[in-house]
Amino acid sequence: MLPADIASPPAIVVTSDDSGMGSVTTAAQDPLRDRGAAERLIAAGRFDEARQILEKLEQDVPQDRQVQFLLALLDRQDRNYDRAIRRFRRILVDEPKAERVRLELGRTFFEAGDYVSAERQFRYARAGKIPLSVAQNIDRYLGAIRQRKTFSVNLLLSVSSDSNLNAGPATDAITLYGLPFQLSQNARATSGIGVVGDIQAEWAPRIAPKTKLLVGGVVHRAQYGHSEFNDTTLLLYAGPRINLKSWELNLRGSAARRWYGERPYTDQLGGGFDATYFIDARLGVTGTLNVNYTDYVRNPLQSGMAGSVALSAFYAPTPASFIRGTVQFGRQDAKIGGYANRSSLAGIQYVTDLKGGFTVGVMPSVTRIAYDEPLAAFGITRRDTQFSGQLSLLNRRLDFFGLTPKLVYTYMRNDSSIPLYSFRRSKFELAITSSF
Repeated sequence: MLPADIASPPAIVVTSDDSGMGSVTTAAQDPLRDRGAAERLIAAGRFDEARQILEKLEQDVPQDRQVQFLLALLDRQDRNYDRAIRRFRRILVDEPKAERVRLELGRTFFEAGDYVSAERQFRYARAGKIPLSVAQNIDRYLGAIRQRKTFSVNLLLSVSSDSNLNAGPATDAITLYGLPFQLSQNARATSGIGVVGDIQAEWAPRIAPKTKLLVGGVVHRAQYGHSEFNDTTLLLYAGPRINLKSWELNLRGSAARRWYGERPYTDQLGGGFDATYFIDARLGVTGTLNVNYTDYVRNPLQSGMAGSVALSAFYAPTPASFIRGTVQFGRQDAKIGGYANRSSLAGIQYVTDLKGGFTVGVMPSVTRIAYDEPLAAFGITRRDTQFSGQLSLLNRRLDFFGLTPKLVYTYMRNDSSIPLYSFRRSKFELAITSSF
């Protein structure tokens, strides 16, 4: 059974105030009588007559957002979800904080079976100034989404220009056992242009009233002109997912292999548990625990058990923005203390939809890694501090069969007590994404 309608009375439509935020007005306040007549016809269930009026208005005033909104409602009524989604998105290009449009777009995605996109729109809409009854209906929709969502795919393809493919040092010489050595060309910082692809797919069929079997996989491939820097990772995972009123619980086992330079690099076998508590539709907290054994195929002395715990919180402060903060602590054992380490990470992600169709994302983080013992070749214990930041930009006007171009810039700086491991890295990507 579907949740109750989220909409207010059908004569309410979207307009703009001087601040640029979405608001509502009734047909009696609208200067276009034909549009008011179309609203009354929709309220009376005379959809074909309303469409005739609105399509004529669309020819005369193609940029009128109220007309586009009403036509989108009619498209959804006709189950032409793709066209309805395009119309709602067109409005949000100029009115990203219009919560009523977010609500209707979320409902359209829900009816179309795109629960991932529906969830995003409902969480944004929940941050708006909406009546309590509408907020309660959004919560019911979000609960239904957690129960119904069974399949999702995220895709990212990009052309990448990387200033330091191998995270190599800027220096061309190091000191080992007290003697100077020249680094080979492959060991120094090497730039290059390549193609990077990431795809993640999940399937979660229901196996009990509140339990699903989650099966998923991730494939990452980075291919450059220098084949010795090609990087491929395959990850598979499976386990139960339990959906409760305010909780989502996941227990999974996983297996992964990484190839670097077209040769096996690591094998990993382990498992994890995460729990998300939805305080409300805008705010939630997730705790994660992971344990695995990593086998370094080329250097067995690095192999050992690893574990991490993380805590993150997410919040939608407005109908057009999203923020997530994360802290994580990890431990990596190894067969010798020079490779064993403890790590800590703190990061934040902020994404906002702007007028004109632009979406901007910012993601800074800092990581500290402390190794247990000195490496014999260097005679000192390694300590690293890594700073990274990512800036992304896309335009929601550009949508080609569900794919949108995206520009991404990533900067990374690693400061190490051992100069060999200090590096700077800048990467520009022109990407195509199906998730935004």
